[in-house]
Amino acid sequence: MHTMNGYTKPYFTDENGYMFRDETGLTDAGNPIPMMLEFGRTNCGTEQEKIFEAALVNSERCRTGLIQYQLDGRNWETLGQLTADVQELNFTLSEEKKTGHDINLRFTHNSASDPPFFNGFTVYFNLVQSIVNEVQP
Repeated sequence: MHTMNGYTKPYFTDENGYMFRDETGLTDAGNPIPMMLEFGRTNCGTEQEKIFEAALVNSERCRTGLIQYQLDGRNWETLGQLTADVQELNFTLSEEKKTGHDINLRFTHNSASDPPFFNGFTVYFNLVQSIVNEVQP
C-alpha cells in the first residue's frame, strides 16, 4: 500500500520493473467479479459410509450464492442457494445421491456487493450401519 496524490491504493511492479496501481472497488470494468471457494474433501472424522442430511452454513454477505457438494469425488450436485447469513440446507436427493464416505463443499457467487465471508459450516449425517463378521444361518 502506498499513498500517492492523496489516495491509498495498492501498488505493484511487474518483472520488467514497471509500477502499476491496483484499482479498488467491487467490479472489474463495471462487471461483477465471480468467485468460487472450494473447501476441500473431509470424511467428517470417520471413514464409515454416511447418509448426508443437511449442511448449516454460517456466513456474511453470501446471499444469492450457491452451495454445491461432491461425494467421494463424484459429480457436483447443487445443495441450494443461500438466502440468509445462517441457513440450513437439506440434502433432498435420493439416498444414492447423498450417501458417501467423504464430502467436498463449494460456494459460488457473482455479485457486485461487498465480498462474502464464511464463518464456517457444519455437516449433519447418519452413519450407514455395517455389521462386520455377521454369522449367517
